[in-house]
Amino acid sequence: MDRIYLFIIRNDVWIYIVSVLFLFWYTTEFIRATRTLRRAMFNLEKETATAARNHALGFMLFFSAIIGIVFYVNRNIAPTLPAETTIQVNPTPDIFATPLAPPTPLSGTAAVGGIGAPVLAPTVTLPFQPGLDASSVITSTTTDGEATPDAPPTPFVACTPELTITEPLNGSVIFRHVTFRGTANTGETHLYVIELDGPQTAGLWAPISEQPIPQPIINGDLGNVDLSQWQVGPYRVRLRAIDAGGVEIGQCLIQMTLDN
Repeated sequence: MDRIYLFIIRNDVWIYIVSVLFLFWYTTEFIRATRTLRRAMFNLEKETATAARNHALGFMLFFSAIIGIVFYVNRNIAPTLPAETTIQVNPTPDIFATPLAPPTPLSGTAAVGGIGAPVLAPTVTLPFQPGLDASSVITSTTTDGEATPDAPPTPFVACTPELTITEPLNGSVIFRHVTFRGTANTGETHLYVIELDGPQTAGLWAPISEQPIPQPIINGDLGNVDLSQWQVGPYRVRLRAIDAGGVEIGQCLIQMTLDN
């Protein structure tokens, strides 16, 4: 629904111009048909004039309704839309931004520890080595055996091409029922789950499905949920990838606003 609002907001001037022109045209047709009906003497003339008048009146009401809807959206709906939604014309900026995300899994451990800058240098100078070896070099050259079991459960916290939500857009407004689309493709044996956190959940992450869903899903429907009975307000959406043992692989976070 927010896409319809954005279309109306961005094209309101042209909608006003076209609607006013057609409204003026059908107003003149209505006046002309009314005058013809007054002067008509025969039943056939009266029927023709009445049909023309009703036809013009119908289109007058139609274009008046369009003008009223555009005015209402600009006056009452537009101020409530998030700034990210009104600025983002299409998802193109997100597509260009996704190539920056793949390094995140390699620096995930350091990012959590607050030493993200030192980790980036080894990953660039040693691109042929796995991310596990790069983090081992930074911590210690004698603890390779200890770094191996620590790497798999280390989650990444940024959206990547393998784990991302494309619909709804980050910061968008949703109404009642929402379908989540995107990609969950971190591994053939991995699972994923979508969780919400907002006014209805009292600070807890509430999953939209009873059980985790098997991967892979590539540019498809990740899940849907009916939020018509939920409290309105801002909600965080978390797409989590987990392995067969339930260990988190990574997560993708976006924010949306529920307005029922």
